[in-house]
Amino acid sequence: MGHEGTSEEAYNAVVDFAEEINMVPIELHKEQPRYILNSLVVPFLDAAKELWAKGVADPQTIDTTWKIGTGAPVGPFEAIDVIGLETDYNILKNTDDVDDPNSINHKIAALLKEKIDKGETGVNAGKGFYDYE
Repeated sequence: MGHEGTSEEAYNAVVDFAEEINMVPIELHKEQPRYILNSLVVPFLDAAKELWAKGVADPQTIDTTWKIGTGAPVGPFEAIDVIGLETDYNILKNTDDVDDPNSINHKIAALLKEKIDKGETGVNAGKGFYDYE
């Protein structure tokens, strides 16, 4: 991702270098706070956590629905297990309304914290939303 001060020559040199070392350059044409993947995945994961926190469905049902509906190999809670519940929780703690007991982010944070306090922090711990032992 370039910015206003990045010359076209420098930008193209980085793209060319990435290709030379067999990487796939993801060219962003405008600077923004998140890269493309995070801009797509954060709302997706937030929607899944909101369904869980509101009691609409459990994580396994949400994951199964996503996998059947899209053909994706993993669902949102499987992805959160890979990312790590602590990482997800720490990001959530920076939202404006997380301290408001009436907000959905407060409820999600509380649910994640319960799991974290039990040591269920994801794949690296052997358990998160799923058991990996």
